[in-house]
Amino acid sequence: MNLPDLLGERALFVHAHPDDETLSTGALIAACSHSGIDTVVVTCTRGERGEAVTGVVPADISAQELTEFRERELERAVGVLGVTQHHWLGQAPARAGHLEDRRYTDSGMVWLEEGVAGPADHEDPTMLTSASVDEAAADLSALIRTVHPTSVISYDHAGTYGHPDHVHTHLIAARAARDEGVPFVEIASDPHDPAFERIELHAYLDVVLEALSKYRSQLTVFPDYIEHVGGQRQDFSTGVALRRGAAG
Repeated sequence: MNLPDLLGERALFVHAHPDDETLSTGALIAACSHSGIDTVVVTCTRGERGEAVTGVVPADISAQELTEFRERELERAVGVLGVTQHHWLGQAPARAGHLEDRRYTDSGMVWLEEGVAGPADHEDPTMLTSASVDEAAADLSALIRTVHPTSVISYDHAGTYGHPDHVHTHLIAARAARDEGVPFVEIASDPHDPAFERIELHAYLDVVLEALSKYRSQLTVFPDYIEHVGGQRQDFSTGVALRRGAAG
């Protein structure tokens, strides 16, 4: 797969939380940067409902301080990957019209079964999933008109593992791409899905591992796997499966 042919000269990656850009597309972002493709990342929330790895941050850290810690982690990680620009959805230039900035927050999740997440049992009007797709997609459209990407990349309809924010982000990205007439590229939730084309990017393993190491509050990098804050182990791969998606 020729990345410039698929993504053009400027790729806009749309992700739900800090660390998603590296876990889901770190090798792809690094490959784009190496190929001369400008990479812009927009993150929808700051992962406010996430836990923290024991011993990395003080036990009595406030929610606001933890959020700021995660913001700094993301800033360091995208720097390692070679990201050209980073933005937060809901904050100019990723905010529609002349509206005041809006801070979309993490919607949280519960495990329905091993590897499959679903909505958490709480309501909060600030959550990403509480926002209409129309409003959030309009914010993303504003960013698209500012940075002029030649492709928009985000999750497929399954949202990686079903996290409500990932699923909502798919809808937002697909809608904005359609509204702005920009090709939408989906990341396969199942990397072996034959409907997607899988590419291996082994050359960028060290770069991605370095970027992942910046997320000390969220995961621990071992030689052949990652351990998430909740104790889940994930075999690490630099492969990614992509396809041109149907804009929503």
